[in-house]
Amino acid sequence: MPVREKTFLSALCVAAVLVGTAATRASRSNVRVKVQPRAIDLFHSASITVDGLTGRRVDVRLIGAIDREGLAYEWTPYPWHRLRAVDGTWRGALAPPPLLGIYQLQLRLDHGHRMSSRRWLIRVFPRGVLRRPSFPTPVGAVRNFVAHLRGDQVLVAVKRWPLAAFDHRDPRLNRLFVIAYAPRGHDKPGSRLGLFVTTVRNGFQGRWRVLETSTGPYD
Repeated sequence: MPVREKTFLSALCVAAVLVGTAATRASRSNVRVKVQPRAIDLFHSASITVDGLTGRRVDVRLIGAIDREGLAYEWTPYPWHRLRAVDGTWRGALAPPPLLGIYQLQLRLDHGHRMSSRRWLIRVFPRGVLRRPSFPTPVGAVRNFVAHLRGDQVLVAVKRWPLAAFDHRDPRLNRLFVIAYAPRGHDKPGSRLGLFVTTVRNGFQGRWRVLETSTGPYD
């Protein structure tokens, strides 16, 4: 193939990609996703409404979430849920995954195109999490938690704990730590206590809070 023809075809391919990318951004900016209530627990579903989409079918799922029907401690992706169209609005309900946290939503249209946005989030929190103090960093949230424990405790050590192979929660939003703490002025190893602390960020640009604590990473 002559060099001019190759250059022309390459230019066409680049133009097509740019047009497609612009179209995707434009269409996503026109889509409105609403989740109610603001946060759910592990026992209640959330309702979702989607406006600004046309087509024959819209599905939704939670990115990185585990299927409640899957085997324990195994990675089974959260399934797609089909939404129903009611007066031009797509509606449905989403059951909570088995792990607490904050998850990004993803839409799948009838022609296979997938859409997501950093604004489309579902919060699976115990009651009261959104009223807890928030901090710019997850370690700041951990340090504040320890400071409010009984007995004038201080944080002795904190280490980020890797998520298990079955845990695909987004680490930009959900982080697990193992910590050691002790009463102020007691430096001996025997006086230390350990705990696992899960922290959560209220959105990709949000602040961090303590989500839950446990004696094991997935207790």
